[in-house]
Amino acid sequence: MSGTEKTKSESQLSLINQNVFFKEFTFSNNDFKSNDNSEQELADNVVWLDEYCFIFQIKEMNQTSSNYENWFKNKVMNKAVKQIKNTLHYFDVHDSIIIENERGHKMNVKAANEVKDIKKIIIYSANIDFPETLRYQKFYESSGAGNIHLFHIEDYFYICKYLITPTEISEYLNFREDFLEFHKLAIHRLPEQYLLGHFFETLNVDHFNAEYIDNVQKYKKEEDFDISGLIENFKQAVISSTSYADIHYYPIIKAIAKLHRSELIEFKKRLSLAMEKCEKFEFITPYKMYSERTDCAFVFIPIHSINFQHAITALKNYTYAIKQDCRSQKALGVVIYRNPDNLEKIDTGWYFLDETWTFDPVMDKKLKENYPFRESINKKTKNPYK
Repeated sequence: MSGTEKTKSESQLSLINQNVFFKEFTFSNNDFKSNDNSEQELADNVVWLDEYCFIFQIKEMNQTSSNYENWFKNKVMNKAVKQIKNTLHYFDVHDSIIIENERGHKMNVKAANEVKDIKKIIIYSANIDFPETLRYQKFYESSGAGNIHLFHIEDYFYICKYLITPTEISEYLNFREDFLEFHKLAIHRLPEQYLLGHFFETLNVDHFNAEYIDNVQKYKKEEDFDISGLIENFKQAVISSTSYADIHYYPIIKAIAKLHRSELIEFKKRLSLAMEKCEKFEFITPYKMYSERTDCAFVFIPIHSINFQHAITALKNYTYAIKQDCRSQKALGVVIYRNPDNLEKIDTGWYFLDETWTFDPVMDKKLKENYPFRESINKKTKNPYK
């Protein structure tokens, strides 16, 4: 809605997406200057996080509306679909698309066009007596834009209560599309809760099981997944980065945001242990983990407050060492110590590397002679939702 105040639904969606995708990667102020310097507008909400891109269009029903089928056809299936297609077209034809994210940072989102599988999503808010036959419509299948997901805003909010990372939202949308291919008619007769329950049970979509819907009620969200409290610390504590020169903490959030819930649990477990043990006088071997899926190594370095002056050197050395050890493209290190002037306060420093791995014979020799990391087992969870 260019030049106008956001609707209630647009504001709600923006808040939901900020929680799941972070403010750094969420865009809702989407007016931009086109190639000919005219004003254009992307869809109501865009999320872009490297290989993930989600385009959202919002439609909100006037409470006085009564002909629901006409409204759904005109506003959702026609106008919203057209706005989604326009956004895809803008990504394709414009040389630069500068818009502001929810942190107030201006970014060029043109490169989002390089994402192989852009997710197209229409969210709508309807009156309380909106018929289930319309609410259960899951897709608009477009010959030009591909599958466009349809969600009642309550259903989308419900999903985001349970799926807590961009990776998981993307996985669920892929599952939805797979389900559509197997059950083109049946999918539009099922409540969203069934699909979510089936997703929690299995990604196999060649069957139905009415009991799967119970998985949603059984599901218990763990606080271990939440990392939102760390974000504010990044901006002050980042030492350096090999990308986003002006916004150094973005790659750190990306590396963490792309983790799956099982990986997030392991990340928080090691971070907590490093915080707990950093003030012990004996040397604490750094904790490590590696995400094969994102090809990123992580190291957590506890340091006693009396050695805080060595924190940055240790951070850089250990981060480089873990990258060499895992032979990874990326490595994220965090050094943790209590502030020497206020032992109640924990300080951190973060360091991120992103560059092609090359063999370093000197570091390889050091790793073999005196391995500096705590041994850990990279757990592979068959079904992270159960």
